[in-house]
Amino acid sequence: MLNDLRNTCKEIISLSEEANKYNNYRVKLQAYIEDLNNKLKKKEISKESYKALLDKVLKGYKKEDLVRFYNNKVLDLISEIERKNTSLFNHISPDVKSSLSLKQKPDYAGIDSEYLKEVISGLKDKKNVEVKEYTIYETNLYGKISNHIFEKQSLNLINKFPNFFENLLSSLKSSDVRILSKTYVSSMIFSSLISFIVSAIIFSIIIKGNIIISVLTSLLASILFSISVFSAMYYYPYLSLNNKKRKIKDDLPFVVMHMAAVSASGAQPIAMFNMVLNSEEYEGLKGEIKKIINYVNLMGYDLNTALKNVASTTPSKPFAELLMGIVSTTESGGSLKEYLNAKSSDLMETYKLERKKYIEAISTYSDIYTGILIAAPLLFFVTLAIIQLLGGKIFGFSIRSLAIAGTYFVIPLLNGAFLLFLNSVQLKD
Repeated sequence: MLNDLRNTCKEIISLSEEANKYNNYRVKLQAYIEDLNNKLKKKEISKESYKALLDKVLKGYKKEDLVRFYNNKVLDLISEIERKNTSLFNHISPDVKSSLSLKQKPDYAGIDSEYLKEVISGLKDKKNVEVKEYTIYETNLYGKISNHIFEKQSLNLINKFPNFFENLLSSLKSSDVRILSKTYVSSMIFSSLISFIVSAIIFSIIIKGNIIISVLTSLLASILFSISVFSAMYYYPYLSLNNKKRKIKDDLPFVVMHMAAVSASGAQPIAMFNMVLNSEEYEGLKGEIKKIINYVNLMGYDLNTALKNVASTTPSKPFAELLMGIVSTTESGGSLKEYLNAKSSDLMETYKLERKKYIEAISTYSDIYTGILIAAPLLFFVTLAIIQLLGGKIFGFSIRSLAIAGTYFVIPLLNGAFLLFLNSVQLKD
């Protein structure tokens, strides 16, 4: 009887905590929407920004529908708690029942899980750890300033040149750059303007001579520098996306092995993703798994719908195939454990083969590096030393000038180019 009593008490605690969780979702959702409404009234954000942020949170649903969903979940859980409470009461002996007063019955409508824990203090103690169930986008100061100054210009540019910004916005959405597309474009323009002003001041101080030539040179250099800043920010999401794809591919075999082990213990599918996320060992997949958890905890989607949504936006094809495989397995009633075990074996074999090929390629590149960037420079400087002894110049340049140019410019430039080449040939999706 004691074991039944303890198990029932544990279930009541679990249900009360879950009810608290959904109640917190409702409160946070209402508070966030109310904050948006206040900002719109105070004209801190535009109607377009308000609509974009609201759509991001509601995902096509109405506020009333989401609030009703959370309220219904809480009410269902309260009903279940009361049923468990009745079962708990039945486990108590008749003598103890007669001594209990109805006034002592806990008020489950308040979902006071702390009270329940005190009632069954003889059970295993639990640490109160605040877990962030979902994340909501938060703007930073730089983004706010950029939007305040260039919001209209950004929207006009996006509308006038959709082809130019289409790939940028797509990469921004799939990468780990946590910023809204309109804000990012505003930041690009604002950063270019700041770089133009700062570089113009610096170049005007550095460049001496005729005033007109100095001004024109400073202006041209500042324009080129601001264009470089704009271009760097334009291509940054692409680089971030490629880097994310590589990280996902590196982590995926080990994540699937982790999920297979959790699935073998009989845990629910959502528990697999929670445990992988909480382990904080897989940086490459952290952002994608957070999206799944957000869809389930914040939006109230079922797990399969969340997996389909993430699979449609993830930049990694193998990860998308894994998510759709999980969906197909669960919907068809197959064994998730067997699917994950088979998938982990396939991914690990592929991982080993690709690593082996990459190591062989790196071995070849090391031989090329030794020949071009170690042996060739040594031969070059030995030749320069011999020519220096004999006297003379090469193509009108002195030996000293060639040695300085080779030492401080050519060799570092070639080494940098080789590093970029190695980075470009890393394992890709």
